[in-house]
Amino acid sequence: MLSFLAYRADSAPEGAIIAASRTWYRSAMGIAAGVGLSTETDALEAARAAARAALERGGLARADWGMVFATSPHRPQYAAVLAEVQSVLGSDDLTGCSAWGVLTGAEEVEGRPAVAVLAVRSDRIEAQALIATSRDDGGRAATQEIGRRVTARTGPGLLVLLPDPYAVRPDEMLDQLSRAAPGVPAVGAAASGDPRAEGTFQFCGRNVATRALAALHLSGALHAEIGVTQGCQPLGAPCTVTRGRDNLILELDGRPPLEVLRSRLPGALRDSIERLGGHLFVGLPPDPSGDRIDPGEYLVRTLMGADTKEGALAIGATVREGQPILLVLREGSSAREDLKQMLGRIRDRPGFNTSRFGLYFNCAARGTSLYGMPGIDTAYLSGALGELPIIGFFGNAEIAPLRGANRLFTHTGVLALVGEAA
Repeated sequence: MLSFLAYRADSAPEGAIIAASRTWYRSAMGIAAGVGLSTETDALEAARAAARAALERGGLARADWGMVFATSPHRPQYAAVLAEVQSVLGSDDLTGCSAWGVLTGAEEVEGRPAVAVLAVRSDRIEAQALIATSRDDGGRAATQEIGRRVTARTGPGLLVLLPDPYAVRPDEMLDQLSRAAPGVPAVGAAASGDPRAEGTFQFCGRNVATRALAALHLSGALHAEIGVTQGCQPLGAPCTVTRGRDNLILELDGRPPLEVLRSRLPGALRDSIERLGGHLFVGLPPDPSGDRIDPGEYLVRTLMGADTKEGALAIGATVREGQPILLVLREGSSAREDLKQMLGRIRDRPGFNTSRFGLYFNCAARGTSLYGMPGIDTAYLSGALGELPIIGFFGNAEIAPLRGANRLFTHTGVLALVGEAA
């Protein structure tokens, strides 16, 4: 089943109070946005407080559309949360999903009750909220239908994707999207929730679905700056798979892969590989047929195991002989440095000053589990972006364009800053 909420943003209502100090968020006849986050344990109070804060911080009397991310403790009242946000924002048009954790540009909350709301008003952006339930086909039909609706609109714009990873295979979704909506850049993340309970939820309007794909298509006079930050540190230069089969690496640079891995680990870790589960990964080129890996441009995939007798490595992807591959270590200090560098590159881009709001999709394996404490990524975001309204959540896999195609990432953070086109 597929349902749509389509609308066109109008200019701000008469009497809307736009403070001079909020010129970052609002330009005349342009885009105004604000975010709010509440950790109230009562779901309706949290929804009301987050939505009111979003309006106030954006200098808005009402919103044209919004985004909502809510953590799993509020799961029994997701529909009521959406209805309350609609009432406060004065708009029926919402998109969002369930989450293990939510964030704004200055705060992040993991595993506790929280609701985050983005409110946007614009006469320059046309937006369309979509939701499609899966038909037990990995999400192919749902993606195709959403792709058709997107391509029927003017210009590629930006597509935000929020799939249920239990029903929609993110890699299959992106493959189908490349056929149904070629040239449309996509960002987003797979929805998340309580890891002890299978299933996630997708939001559209006040509708709550599971086993679905929620999406938001933005088009019109918009400009988007997108950055990806890795959570891993390469252990030396890329290697070449000189012998492999299926998902098994049998030889790297003519040597047993486990021997190569041990030689590249810091001395204290070389004899502790069995205790490094969740920290060792591989990096693959974005294009499976690619013959090089440029700095920072790789896809992280799981290192599933090692055969200590034969020295082989099993990874969460198919390998081919002649393929370049990185051995990478998931590590907090390098992740912080990579995020800092990514934010610096975005700030240096000519389109940065047009930004009016942003979306940040953070891997659930980052945050406290990576850094040992909460709030690291948002501290860097607020330090680099100031009071620019940012909303996001901790997801199960991340989506962003790289080298001209939409890619599936893991253990990354994806930042999309949206502003007005020149």
